Amino acid sequence: MIRTFPEEIYVVSHHVHHSKSDEPGDPYNPRGGFWYCMLSDVNHQSISKNLDEEDYNKVLHFMRNTGVPLNSYAGYLRWGSATNPFYNILMWIFNWALWYGIFYLIGGHALSCTIFSAAMFWFIFVRAFNYTGHGKGEEKHVEGIDFDRRNLSLNQMRPGLFAGEWHNNHHLYPGSARAGFLKYQFDLPWVYIHTLYKLGAVSSFRDSKADFEKRYLNPTKQLQKTATD
Repeated sequence: MIRTFPEEIYVVSHHVHHSKSDEPGDPYNPRGGFWYCMLSDVNHQSISKNLDEEDYNKVLHFMRNTGVPLNSYAGYLRWGSATNPFYNILMWIFNWALWYGIFYLIGGHALSCTIFSAAMFWFIFVRAFNYTGHGKGEEKHVEGIDFDRRNLSLNQMRPGLFAGEWHNNHHLYPGSARAGFLKYQFDLPWVYIHTLYKLGAVSSFRDSKADFEKRYLNPTKQLQKTATD
């Protein structure tokens, strides 16, 4: 995978996003406007530079499953980040050189430049997702589709079908490997994860579809049935 976001920029801010969705402090807060979301990674997604050791250890807790080497507290005080900047730079160079070389061997400079251009466009436009995926800061929930009303997140067809990004479901069950719960909600990442599980490459996962049906879908169907009787 072509590197775009440093791990700590995405991982830590994503946890904050779930705890403060659409509220002050949410790094993807759509109420801040389109450009607030578009410039999030360069403007306000970095971790704080003045954490005490206890709070910094909480950052490390969120980062441990990423596999990247993490700074000690002394290293954080020196660099202001959870990872050493030299590691990030060297990994970026290695990653880009590796993938450019692979695509060059397959199809020359034309293919390499095409793939990297596509990655650049993804890197830019994915920032807008939490603006549009949260109703552009307005409540646009659809009855029977968006069950989590604690935030503005929406289940949208295009990101759902193309990327398994059924966003309202994801907010409802952020730890679930599956996000497509309704019959039409095809979930490509879930298919990939479940296939790897069957092949033995994934040892465990969390699938919250049964709990969703029990707590949200079945009671809704019962209410609809009662209303029509």
